[in-house]
Amino acid sequence: MDDTNTKVPNSPQASEEFEEKGNQANTSATEDQDERFNVDEAMDKTINWKCDFKLLPPLICLFMITFIDRTNIANAKIEGMTVDLRMKGNDYNTSLWILNIPYICLAVPSNMLMKKGFVKPSVYLSGIMFCWALCTIGLGCTKTFKGILACRFLMGVFESGFAPGCAYLISRYYKRRDFSIRYAVFFSAAVLAGAFGGFLAYAIELMDKVGGYAGWRWIFIIEGCITILGVGIALLCIPSYPEDSTFLKPEEKQYLLAMLKKDAGKSRPNHYSSLVIKECLLDPKILLGTLAYFGADNAASSIVSFQPTILKSLGYSNAQAQVHTIPVYIVAFCVLLICAYLSGRLGRRYIFLIFGAAIGIVGWSIELAQVKAVSARYFGMFAITASAYIQMPILVVWLSNNMGGNAKAAFATGFMIGFGNCGNLVSSNVFITDETPRFKTGFGTGLGLNILGVVASTTLELYCWMANRRRDAGKDNAKLDNSSEVLRDLGDLHPDFRYIL
Repeated sequence: MDDTNTKVPNSPQASEEFEEKGNQANTSATEDQDERFNVDEAMDKTINWKCDFKLLPPLICLFMITFIDRTNIANAKIEGMTVDLRMKGNDYNTSLWILNIPYICLAVPSNMLMKKGFVKPSVYLSGIMFCWALCTIGLGCTKTFKGILACRFLMGVFESGFAPGCAYLISRYYKRRDFSIRYAVFFSAAVLAGAFGGFLAYAIELMDKVGGYAGWRWIFIIEGCITILGVGIALLCIPSYPEDSTFLKPEEKQYLLAMLKKDAGKSRPNHYSSLVIKECLLDPKILLGTLAYFGADNAASSIVSFQPTILKSLGYSNAQAQVHTIPVYIVAFCVLLICAYLSGRLGRRYIFLIFGAAIGIVGWSIELAQVKAVSARYFGMFAITASAYIQMPILVVWLSNNMGGNAKAAFATGFMIGFGNCGNLVSSNVFITDETPRFKTGFGTGLGLNILGVVASTTLELYCWMANRRRDAGKDNAKLDNSSEVLRDLGDLHPDFRYIL
């Protein structure tokens, strides 16, 4: 292994200060280190394996719990929640979208706060997890529809930082190409949660009237208690940032930091300056990626919130509807991992996004056409679910790959997951109760947003391809005449940066 003489900061704050002091001398030194850095394949494999076993298992477990908590209201609905609480009309839809208001607004601030490193990631993530666990239990105890709204709103406040925070933490440990399959494995927990949630709801249904509580109340109470147990996992098992990691040997930590610096390129701002903030707000890649994510998120949230209802409208009983959701998620889980693996191996993102979108168009079209065969409608559920879960993790990875520096990556992942979650707002309002079981508005909107995602992804692909061609031709080299401070903050706008397509 080549000695890069990379200084290892002792904390996230120290890391930020280390980057902030990047004057001309330090910038030149860093570039010299990058040029001298030699890849050690054995060390690469050792570090990746250690990160895989230390970082991913606890986050996967906790994300599964998170997703179950967000989606269990769909199972509670068909078990009698709306009847017991005298919910009328589109009250159920309101209980869905109210969670997304704080979720959308707070995702970016939460990620920026987490990046500041005031507390360890384990403390931050477990803290917000404990808070929404109490809200989940509250859903099972409330006596009124207003209580449902209050608990769901507070859940959105606390859950807003979890998924983008985990995505940012994972991105801090892997090279851009290695990040793809790791984030997909993490995100696959959401798919497994859909299957497990249906099975768990089916099992908990048998507790109806136990202790004087209806079965739907036990769904919230038991799953909220499981979340509290997850808080202990978060505190004990989630590692800190690479600079402070304790599971890596000093030489492994030094190599990892040097490798990540080399992979990021010469310009990698780890702080928020006026230039970096301007880049974040005006970057068309962030806006286009979020628009594509919005279309995929609408599909995922539609399935999560209304699949049991749709299956019940096809003639299945409550128990059959719960059980029939399980194969849908299992198939989506397998397809997601296959596509993510191939995407990482080939170093390509766009072609898999288009593949996922094409499956979605087929699924939405079947549902919108109201094909009479129940088997065909059921297949449509498979297609829509697989489509959503292929696209969402690849979009997050693609955007994160093409952000220069930790500051932009933290902003971009928070922005995409937060504002892309507007798909939940749409899905919760277009599946209108009075349209049961045809749901023409919901299925038509899903198809339209799927096509919108194709347009956004294609535009993003063309933008990145043209930028790479322009830089290969040296047309952006005039930027190299700027001062070292400006060059340091250019991030992915630096002439030496190349986008992954």
